[in-house]
Amino acid sequence: MKKFYTMVMSLLLVCSLFSFTTVEAQASTKGVDQLTSELIYYFGEEGHTDVLRTLDAMKEVSAEDYGLWNGVMDRWYWIENEMVENHDVAPNGLPDNDKHVFVVLGFALKDNGEMEDELIGRLEVALRSAEKYPNSYVLVTGGVEKNGWTEGDRMHDWLIENGLSEDRIIVENESATTVENAANSFEILYNDYDMDTFSMITSQYHLKRGSIFYYTMAQLKARELGVAPITFVGEGNAGWYRADKTEEPLSLKARGMYQISGVEPSENLPISQLEDITIEGSLESYLYEDLDVKVTATYDTDYQRDVSVFANITGFDPEILGEQNLEVSYEENGKTITKSIQVTVLEPTIDSMLQQVEKLHDNGEITDDQAARLLTTHLTAVKRYEDTGQTEKVIKHLNSFQDLLEHQLNAEQITEDAYDQLNRSAEYVLDGVSGGMAGAA
Repeated sequence: MKKFYTMVMSLLLVCSLFSFTTVEAQASTKGVDQLTSELIYYFGEEGHTDVLRTLDAMKEVSAEDYGLWNGVMDRWYWIENEMVENHDVAPNGLPDNDKHVFVVLGFALKDNGEMEDELIGRLEVALRSAEKYPNSYVLVTGGVEKNGWTEGDRMHDWLIENGLSEDRIIVENESATTVENAANSFEILYNDYDMDTFSMITSQYHLKRGSIFYYTMAQLKARELGVAPITFVGEGNAGWYRADKTEEPLSLKARGMYQISGVEPSENLPISQLEDITIEGSLESYLYEDLDVKVTATYDTDYQRDVSVFANITGFDPEILGEQNLEVSYEENGKTITKSIQVTVLEPTIDSMLQQVEKLHDNGEITDDQAARLLTTHLTAVKRYEDTGQTEKVIKHLNSFQDLLEHQLNAEQITEDAYDQLNRSAEYVLDGVSGGMAGAA
């Protein structure tokens, strides 16, 4: 919801048994390692409120660690919920230079040292991707030895036998797990190569786990070595599809993340339970404007957070003047809390349009500073004509204001929503002024 600021009056509406207070993290007596462990635990339990609560506590302890782990949590959420898993070959749009590397994860060899079909499938995906991006490098990983062979060595030989130039292949052949894969891979990449970006190739079901492990290790190793992290291009993944296995449990990823971060696992931590919501906002809105209320959830851990974007608001129509009764509901972990508020939708005025321009600029919907100044200057002139009773000039300049809006929309200086709100408000004021003139005549 876009922010809405009161034009005539601003009130604090408290729909709770207690007063709303600013959300603040309490100073934590826990160290970074413990907080890191708790972050991983809560993410693994899908306790997203507690992830935010723990991040707030970490920020009080170490701003540097907060920055790193806030980024990790954001990326992990993206990987789990938004990342597209590509099959068979890397997608279009990846860097086409020798600063990009495809990381190909190994798979356990047979007892005789031969490769399983799954590992060959991963290599076929890697080869197609390397052929599509002929300047890229390919890093093969895996160090579990079977009959004198490691995964990394077998993968290296297969790629050469199938036409990939040896000078494009990087081998990591000392790791026994995906976690060790990641640690050893970045020791090599940071110390021996000059890479800017990397993307993952493995089995499709393994892409999420491999991606969050490698993203996290890229950050940790970069900090350890005092270098800039190699950028993870998550959209550039490619997976070999295995029909009988398409997903891995979140708990498996969490176990690996404890190892990646080098912390002891957490167990049986309490999950925050929703207790109440408070609603802060104005009782007055203007026609065509979006309602702005801030909904804050309070939990049994005394933690508070802004849940406005997740709250459900029913009963509001920005195109109907007068009083409106609304219901604000928020649900979390099976518990729903609903509160009622009443707002009044008012007729737009030149004053309200001036404040609307400021608000839309602050919200980034008027994207150009000069555009916002021109709109403000124009409306200020209209206001002066209105105050001095120069009705014809009010009409003339409101019409030119609408022309200016159209020009700025075509120049992509304002969004379509900003254009619509301001244009409709101008039209409403124009209708009122023109009607007044007709009545006077």
